[in-house]
Amino acid sequence: MSIDPLKYLSPLQLSSSPSQAEKKLPRTDGRFADLLNSLESLPNSSADPAAKASSLVHLAQLQLFHGLLGLIDDSTSETLLPSFELPGAVPQQPSVKSQKLDNLYARLQPTLLEPASPPQRSDIERLIDKVAEKVSLAPELIRSVVATESNFDPRAVSPVGAQGLMQLMPATAEELGVEDSFDPQQNLLGGSRYLKQLLEKYEGDLDRALAAYNWGQGNVDRKGLERMPEETRNYLVKVKARLAEQSG
Repeated sequence: MSIDPLKYLSPLQLSSSPSQAEKKLPRTDGRFADLLNSLESLPNSSADPAAKASSLVHLAQLQLFHGLLGLIDDSTSETLLPSFELPGAVPQQPSVKSQKLDNLYARLQPTLLEPASPPQRSDIERLIDKVAEKVSLAPELIRSVVATESNFDPRAVSPVGAQGLMQLMPATAEELGVEDSFDPQQNLLGGSRYLKQLLEKYEGDLDRALAAYNWGQGNVDRKGLERMPEETRNYLVKVKARLAEQSG
């Protein structure tokens, strides 16, 4: 289905002078220029695809708005986007801003069609070091927990619904302020802070902190380590074995 962009515009709106209705509409030239400049500064490869998608939506909205109403940029007295030409009109050369938009669309659009590739193990390792420094926790411990929980897979989901590198349950993630458990940085930061809280609660007792991380604080407090399920016992063995490997 095609839509004639001129169909719903009156002859007055097609004229070069803006109508009274147009004069009352809010100007968006500054906002548009700021958005355009900020988008041009995005790196080609490292920009988040979701952010690019959002940017394209804003660009499309502003492009339609400027294109239909023919708003004029006060600083250059030049249309922000090529206006629709009436039959018989002399074609005009595209403006500099129009060319910038074309370049941005060409650069941003292809990446939206490609699925975001998961981070490499080396990227996760670097993130762990940064998070460990931020929360004052040994990177070896975070690394051991990540290896045991998800084997460094940021998209891992357990049968009970735990998510991401440190296998955060949705309710726990929400309490920790983690909006996206599949985001490696958010997951590592939230999980490491939680582990730090447990170590502080149990006064540095690693066994109790790890058991609480895997089994739940309530279970550890009510039942003690003597009544740990086999799954939690195996969990402690795996984490501590990986810690020992890094120490050796």
